Amino acid sequence: MISRRSVLQALGAGSLGAVSGCLDGFPASSARTERETHEITDGFGRTVAIPETVGRVVGVGPGALRQLAYLGATDLVVGVEDAEDGWARRVPYNLANPELRDKPVIGSAGPNAGGNSERILAIDPDVIFYYGEPSRAETLQSQTDTPVVGLAIVDITDASARETMFETWRLVGDVLGKATRAETIIEFVRESITDLQGRTDAISVHERVGAYAGAINYKGSHGIATTRKRFAPFHWCSVENVADAIDTDAASVAVSDEQLLSWDPETVFVSASNLGRVREDVSAHPEYASIRAFETEETYAILPHASYHHNYGSILANAYFVGKTVYPDRFDDVNIRAKTNEIFETMLGTGLYEPLLDRYDALQGLDLQ
Repeated sequence: MISRRSVLQALGAGSLGAVSGCLDGFPASSARTERETHEITDGFGRTVAIPETVGRVVGVGPGALRQLAYLGATDLVVGVEDAEDGWARRVPYNLANPELRDKPVIGSAGPNAGGNSERILAIDPDVIFYYGEPSRAETLQSQTDTPVVGLAIVDITDASARETMFETWRLVGDVLGKATRAETIIEFVRESITDLQGRTDAISVHERVGAYAGAINYKGSHGIATTRKRFAPFHWCSVENVADAIDTDAASVAVSDEQLLSWDPETVFVSASNLGRVREDVSAHPEYASIRAFETEETYAILPHASYHHNYGSILANAYFVGKTVYPDRFDDVNIRAKTNEIFETMLGTGLYEPLLDRYDALQGLDLQ
């Protein structure tokens, strides 16, 4: 029996839109569906039948392609979202895998990215990895007659959240036959966070430095008054986050100028991706000069915490930079250049300290006066 997928592919991508709506419910039986498969439970709790051998994949939605890069699977990627040849050129996984920029485009990038089913059909992937609204996974699977594996991509500040992310890497590793690679990055992240915590756990509460993290991306760029209550580098390095007192469960929060002045942090870190906005904010608010961190020039730039979802390698590098900046005696054996390269070599296969600092004024002091 001819499948819906076969009909659409035979017509070609240019004709798909005219007929795809007429083929809903068309039989899905084909040589493809008769291939050997095994069932997995994806990050959304869905049961998905996956081919035993997967050789062609795409990632749809924020962070999906990044996880394929962590698993060392970019050679299997047959299509990408349009940002890969645009603003994503500055993102670590893209820097490490520039060949992604030349892949066919499967749709637009963005917070609500859902993939273009016609373009995806045209490049014929074996599996679609997807992050976004869970209901869209089933729709995309139906539209493309291709297994869609939903991914749980989360903040890894807390141990329980890290386990969720580790299971995501194991899931991708299972689908791609890269279980050993998944365990390698899981163990590296575990060991790195254990090292960070071990250096600073003994610091008593009254000895901890109070710091603020500003201009942190969340679904776009922000100025200095946008922060995170849960900020992994502070949490892992026993730094007192002055924003801890905010009564919110939101991942990102904008605070008032009065609140920032009231907190009066000893040290300020801002995302290097938003330095232009930070400088505009400081220029517009000369009262910031009275904040202790500004008075003592304890202001620093870090790598972007998020670029189309969490940059886990950058978060680890930022944590070592934060630790060495705030508690230098406890990180006196850490060379930030070498540590950053080690992190990215492990997670993405190549050291990225120089390429990242060519693009961002990060991991250094920042003159905001």
